[in-house]
Amino acid sequence: MTTIITAVVVVVTITTGLLAGPEVYTSIAREFPGTPVVIVVAVLRAIHEVFSILTLGALAAVVMFNSRTDGLGWSLPSTTARFLLQVFSAIWASAVLPLTVIDGLNTNGMPLMSLKSPGQLSFALTGTFYPAAWLIVLAAAFIVFAVSLFSESWAAHAVSLWIGMIALLAPVVIAQVLVGPNHDFGEDASIIQTPLSAVVVGLLATSVFLELAHPRCGALRRLARSRLLWIGLAGIACTDAVISVFKLAGTSLTDSTTGWQLFTRWVALAIITLTLLAGATARPGSVRSISARFGVVLGVATWMAMTAAMTLIPSPNYFAPNSTVAVFLGYTVDAAPDPMVLLTHWRINLLLTCLAAAAMFTYSLGVLKLRRRGDSWPAMRTICWMLGWITTIVLMGSGLGKYSPADFGIHMIVHMSLNMLIPALLVGGGPITLLLRSTSGTNRVGHQVRNRVNQLINWPGLRLLLHPLFVFTVYVGSYYVLYLTPLFGDLIRYHWGHQLMNVHFLIVGYMFFSLVVGVDKLPVELPHIGKLGYVIAAMPFHAFFGIVLMMTSTPVGLNFYRTLDLPWLDIPAEQYFAGGIAWAGGELPLLGVVIVLGIQWARQDKRDAQRFDRHEDAGLSDEFSAYNDMLRRLAVKDGAVTVEEGLKNRD
Repeated sequence: MTTIITAVVVVVTITTGLLAGPEVYTSIAREFPGTPVVIVVAVLRAIHEVFSILTLGALAAVVMFNSRTDGLGWSLPSTTARFLLQVFSAIWASAVLPLTVIDGLNTNGMPLMSLKSPGQLSFALTGTFYPAAWLIVLAAAFIVFAVSLFSESWAAHAVSLWIGMIALLAPVVIAQVLVGPNHDFGEDASIIQTPLSAVVVGLLATSVFLELAHPRCGALRRLARSRLLWIGLAGIACTDAVISVFKLAGTSLTDSTTGWQLFTRWVALAIITLTLLAGATARPGSVRSISARFGVVLGVATWMAMTAAMTLIPSPNYFAPNSTVAVFLGYTVDAAPDPMVLLTHWRINLLLTCLAAAAMFTYSLGVLKLRRRGDSWPAMRTICWMLGWITTIVLMGSGLGKYSPADFGIHMIVHMSLNMLIPALLVGGGPITLLLRSTSGTNRVGHQVRNRVNQLINWPGLRLLLHPLFVFTVYVGSYYVLYLTPLFGDLIRYHWGHQLMNVHFLIVGYMFFSLVVGVDKLPVELPHIGKLGYVIAAMPFHAFFGIVLMMTSTPVGLNFYRTLDLPWLDIPAEQYFAGGIAWAGGELPLLGVVIVLGIQWARQDKRDAQRFDRHEDAGLSDEFSAYNDMLRRLAVKDGAVTVEEGLKNRD
C-alpha cells in the first residue's frame, strides 16, 4: 500500500515538473537547471511529502494509541505502529539528505554537472534558503528516527512529534507563501495547516495500515468517531480556503495549474470526509469498512500528490502587482501611526488570533467540565487567562500589530507586551492545573491524558528547559542577541521571521513568569525569597538594554527600514523611543510582578500558619513540643534550671 501511494505521488510530481518546462523558471527570473535536476527534485520532494506525513502520522499513532498488553510487551497494534515509525522516518531522512544539495541546484538554476566545478557546491548550499531549510528537516527526521529506535518513553515521542511538526515549516515558509500581496495571511494559514494536515492525514493513513495488519483493532473507526479529528479536518479546510484565495490572487480556479491543483485537493478532502462518515459505523471486515479504507487511501494519496506538485509551479500570487512595502509586509502602511491610526487601522494576525481562540476555547471546556461535575474553579484564574489572550488578539490585530514590522518603536511596545504583560496574565490562569483537575475522576481517556501530562511534567528534558538559570539566561539574553547583532535585520525582512520573534518572546516570557508568579506546579520551583531575587536580578538587564538602544549611533535594522522608505518614519527617533520603552517598559511590569509576588508570599504564609494551628489543635503536630524541649535542654545546659526541674517542667 505504501509503495502504491509513493508511486502515485512520484509520477504526478514528475509529470507536473516535466510538463511545466523551463518557462516556470524564467517566469520568476531563475535559470533552468536542466531536466535531470527537475526529475530528481520531483522524486525527492514527492518522497519527502509522502514519508514526512506518514512519519508524523505513525508518531502521532504511537503517542495516541500507546498501550501495553497484560503481559510484559507492547500490544500488537502499538508494536506495528512503532515498526512503521522506524521505517517511515528512515526513508524520510534518506530522501531529505540529498535534497539539501539537489534543491540548492534547482533553486539556483545550476545543472548537475556544475558540481564538478570548484566552489559550485558551496554556492548551491548558500545561494538560497532552501538547503538550510532542508537541513532543519533532516535534523528533525533524524531525531524522530533515533527516538523510534532507542526510546520507549512517551514523553520523548511526544516531544519528537512537536519537533517534526515545527521542522516541516522550514521549506514551506520560504516558498510560495512568502511572496505576493497579503502574504501575511497566506503564510499564517500555511503555518497552521502544514503540521495540522501532516498529523491528520498521516494518522488516517497509519490507521489504514494498522487495520490491514490487525483487522480487529478498529483504528480507522475510532478516528472517524474522534471529535479532535473532525476539528482537525475543519481546520485544514478553513486554512486551505485562505491559502487558495491568497495563491489565486484574484484569478479563477481554471485560469492556472495552481487553481486545478487546489481544486483537486478540495476533492481529496471531500473524499476523506465522506468515507470517514461512512466508516464511522461500519463493522470490521464489512464492505463499508473496506470501502472506507480505500477511500481514505485515495484521498490521502491525492492530497499528497497535489501538495508535492504545487511546489514545482509558481502560483498566480507571484505575478500580482505589488509595492515595495507590501513585498516585505504583505500590506501597505501609508498613514503615519498617530493614536487614531493605531486605534482604527486593524489587520488580523491570523496565527496568533487562531492560537488565542483555540487556547480560550479549550480552557472554557475545562472550566465547564469542572462546573458540571460540581467542582469550583477560581474566577480570577479564568479572568487572567482570558484577559491575556484577548490582549494578544487586540495587540496583534490593532494598529500596533500592523505597524510593528515597519516602526521599531511600535515593534518594541509589542514585543515588551508579548514578553512581559501577556505572559504575566497567562501564568495566572493555571492551565496545567485545570487540565489535571478536569481529567481526574473521569473515563479511561481522561485518566490516560492525566497520566501523560504527569509524564511530560516529570520528563528530565522539561526539568532542564525550566531550570531557573537556563530560563533567566534565555529571557535576559534574547534582547541582547536579537537586537544587538545582525539577527534582527535578517528576521524582520520576512513575515515568518516576525512571527518567530513574536512566538519566541511569548514562550520565553511564559517560562520566566511561570517560575515567579505561576500557579501551576512545575518540576523546578523557587522559594518566595528566591522568586523575589529572580525578578530583581532581571531588572538591571532591561534598564541597561534600553540605555544601549538609546545611545547606539547606528539604528537597529537600518538597511531594512531604509528599504521601506516610508515618508513618515524617523529611524533615529524611533530607535531612541524604543530604548525608552525597553527601559521603562521593562521596569514597570517587573515592579508589578514584585507586588503580586509579595501578596502571594503573604497569603502563603497565612495559609501555612492556619494549617499549623489546625494541626496543633488536633494534636497532629509535635513541632511546638519539640521546640519547648529544645529550650529546656538549652536552659539546663546553661545552668538556669536543674535537670530535675527541667524534667518536672517537661512532665
